[in-house]
Amino acid sequence: WNNAELPATRVILATGHSARDIFYLLHNKKIAIEAKSFAMGVRVEHPQHIIDSIQYHCSGKRNELLPAASYSLVQQVNNRGVYSFCMCPGGFIVPAATANGEVVVNGMSPSRRNNQFANSGIVVELNAAKDFPKYEHFGVLKALQYQKDLERLAFTAGGRTQTAPAQRLTDFVEGRLSVDLNPTSYQPGLKSAPLHALLPKLIGSNLRQGFKAFGEKMKGYYTAEANVVGVESRTSSPVSIPRNENLEHPQIKGLFPCGEGGGYAGGIVSAAMDGERCAEAAAVGL
Repeated sequence: WNNAELPATRVILATGHSARDIFYLLHNKKIAIEAKSFAMGVRVEHPQHIIDSIQYHCSGKRNELLPAASYSLVQQVNNRGVYSFCMCPGGFIVPAATANGEVVVNGMSPSRRNNQFANSGIVVELNAAKDFPKYEHFGVLKALQYQKDLERLAFTAGGRTQTAPAQRLTDFVEGRLSVDLNPTSYQPGLKSAPLHALLPKLIGSNLRQGFKAFGEKMKGYYTAEANVVGVESRTSSPVSIPRNENLEHPQIKGLFPCGEGGGYAGGIVSAAMDGERCAEAAAVGL
């Protein structure tokens, strides 16, 4: 299939939110795309027993009939949302970079949710219209470039490997370098780094206030036994591909931008539902 051309009258473009080559391809071909608001931040990892004790109000090991406890947190900080994302009870932090020279972390839980750690993305809402003034010369790719720069920063701070920069949660909030770090599920390993100073103030300052608020909501959440790991940057696409009321690209009849890559979903279920809508739209008239 290499270099083959396949003629089609309808194409569903469902590439996923990290297929940056598609965004550059469309932009270079002068096919309309748009900068999109999204969110970025860090992963926070606690021993699972801490989250269990908070949520189940128990001490020691939870009852074996209870699943690993999860949580969902949100806080308004400076009129901006700070919230948990993709919380993984009994899970792992995993590397999710898609190119050389970047560090991206994500989370997953095995089906049994039986790992000794709990992790979650904690991210800050970013507004594409006003939050990236220094990136305006990148045009519609400004939010994407901001995302890339933060991932390169994490790569450098982590030692220029897939080792991720990290800090104890309390050290991150209180603004000091961690002398040592807690055990982690992240297999490439962690390197102590001053994330509180390295992250842009827009993200770092709001995260620090958000973590304090989360500690008030969940007594025991704010602890030196938790690590903050950078960076969680792929929550959703920083670019959207426009479409009209028929779900087609306004410039190209028969092209149906779809799912997270098009900017129309925020996870597995919503992407599947959008895929179903696009399939139905594409089938009209066949």
